[in-house]
Amino acid sequence: METSSQSDLSIASLATIEAIDDAIQKDKNRYVRKGYGLIVAIFIALSTYLTVPHIMLFVHSYLEGMEEIKIFLLVQLSTTHLSYVIGNIYMYIIYSLKLPFFERYKVDNNPWPWEKSQESWNKTKKKVLLNWILNSTISSILTIGSVYGGQKFRHDSSTIPSYFELAWQIAFCMIVEDTSFYWLHRTLHSPRFYHIHKKHHEFYNTISVAAEYQHPIEFVLTSTATAMGPLLLGSHMHLYTLGFWYIVRVFETIDGHCGYEFSWSPYRLLPFSGSSEYHHYHHSHNIGNFSSFFYYWDTLCGTNKEYFNFRKARANELKLNFMRKVYHFTQQKTKTS
Repeated sequence: METSSQSDLSIASLATIEAIDDAIQKDKNRYVRKGYGLIVAIFIALSTYLTVPHIMLFVHSYLEGMEEIKIFLLVQLSTTHLSYVIGNIYMYIIYSLKLPFFERYKVDNNPWPWEKSQESWNKTKKKVLLNWILNSTISSILTIGSVYGGQKFRHDSSTIPSYFELAWQIAFCMIVEDTSFYWLHRTLHSPRFYHIHKKHHEFYNTISVAAEYQHPIEFVLTSTATAMGPLLLGSHMHLYTLGFWYIVRVFETIDGHCGYEFSWSPYRLLPFSGSSEYHHYHHSHNIGNFSSFFYYWDTLCGTNKEYFNFRKARANELKLNFMRKVYHFTQQKTKTS
């Protein structure tokens, strides 16, 4: 009995090691495929990272002397709400331009919702707007509650975070959020709770406004997952680091839902990171790929096998179609010569 148990454990360990090795190889290939986009992504990430502390000092010069509770509310609410609005304005411009430069990064060939039916899209826009207003109101109430509940963060100019502090705390928040989100998201896909998550899956093909289109209960749960890292760090985190973290998180979910796999996305620099294509598969097939920032939980738990099998099959199909075209072209050339 013990031998059988040890054998099962060994097989499970080998499967895990194989999955990790496969993930490392996929990551290497992903970086290579980005090409020049990788250089642009590095520039965006570095320029943002290096200017953030200076922006923090600039903002503090205007907020200095304000009551602590007002600073907290202003920073947290403005970063979450404004990021969502600005991110969607940015994507609206890209959707409207329909430039070949951007369209080549489109995840699939399906038309956008407004291209299918303008009347249906107008109704969807109203639903999304009302949902965002409701969830934003809930977010404001939760923020006020956390302030009066005694949540404390540093907010003075003398301890504006260093580059090192900023880096490790944002990385910490990413890992904590990704772990919390994975298990929460996976739970919401269980038959018992899917009626809550079903609202978010009204978007079969992802677009940027779908990023925060959620049932209020799910919104509270995912907001808690996002706030988990800062809650654990408490007064070790500066208030402006908290604001930057929320900006990073909101833009990440917009990037993941936008429907384009941009090669210059700074989020794709993260090792074992997901992608817009990765999350699009989750929406279009309603299975697996439960992670947010990374896909290591999906890999360890085997919940992204279907996605990678799908990608492999599609790559083989594209290769076969290309070979057919070459063959037909060769045959035509032989006949005419």
